[in-house]
Amino acid sequence: MAFAMNDALKSAILLNAITLMAGTSGTAGTASLSIRAGDQPSAESAGTGGTLCVISNIGWNTATAGTSALAGTAFVGTAGSTGAAGWARLECINTSGTCRIDGDVGTAGTNTFTINVNSIVEDGEVTLTAANLYLA
Repeated sequence: MAFAMNDALKSAILLNAITLMAGTSGTAGTASLSIRAGDQPSAESAGTGGTLCVISNIGWNTATAGTSALAGTAFVGTAGSTGAAGWARLECINTSGTCRIDGDVGTAGTNTFTINVNSIVEDGEVTLTAANLYLA
């Protein structure tokens, strides 16, 4: 028999991950997403590519049925550099160590982190429109 979790356990695990990464569930989140150029490394790597934009104060809703959506319609950051978005890293450092969620980034709804533009221009706004956290 395959390993399986019910929705209540998935939601509880996600709430703990959200609290770890964003401080709390809801719109008062403290998570920051760094959008970077280049290829996505392993989650244990310090990372590659220059940081194009940082979007701060991100929060997620409480998980339902093992999925949590962004708390709010969008989060906006101002680009510090120009380049093509290659990947993104949500990272926090706390008593548990350095915790990371890495993923692909782009304008398609199938991306881990959905943004409004792939070609980022210095001083331009970049909007995070979706970043669902889930356990399958």
